[in-house]
Amino acid sequence: MPKSAYHHGDLRSALLEVTAQLVREKGARGFSVSEAARRVGVSIAAPYRHFDDREAMLAAVATRGFTELQETLDGVADPGDQVVRAVAIAEAYVGFALADTARFEVMFAASIDKDRHPELLECAGRVQSGLQDALRELVGDDPAGVVRRAAELWSIAHGVAALLVEDRLAHVVGPAGEDTVVAGAVRAWATGLAG
Repeated sequence: MPKSAYHHGDLRSALLEVTAQLVREKGARGFSVSEAARRVGVSIAAPYRHFDDREAMLAAVATRGFTELQETLDGVADPGDQVVRAVAIAEAYVGFALADTARFEVMFAASIDKDRHPELLECAGRVQSGLQDALRELVGDDPAGVVRRAAELWSIAHGVAALLVEDRLAHVVGPAGEDTVVAGAVRAWATGLAG
């Protein structure tokens, strides 16, 4: 991204875009602030006017990712059948992960100390809350149960997504079977709750 590609005052956004691009190319571990600065066309010190350090840049990309995930999951229509809705939410989650695997990697990167970035934890918490709202009718009037069941749904969807991102399912279920794993797992799980 040449220096002229961003406007004065929008350096932060330009750096976030380049950070995401670098992670796509090199992974979260291969990302560097100096390379991001070079690609944007600014001095190596310039990013530090907007971010404390490398981790803060990655955390900002992850925060944006969780906001986009929440929007994706909020956009899942309610078909009226709560088992079908749970399946659709899990499929949307997997689709989100596969649409931009670098974004997904950054969102869950172990190298980001989530406690240092409360905005990141807050965005992830909103995803959990959205899942709880979506499952309330299926689970019933049990606040602790809703929290637990939302975490279970997230775990199922995330596990399948991570296996697909890492290309570790095809050798087990075949390429044609990959598309049905999350639906089958969530349908069985949700049907057990509904029954």
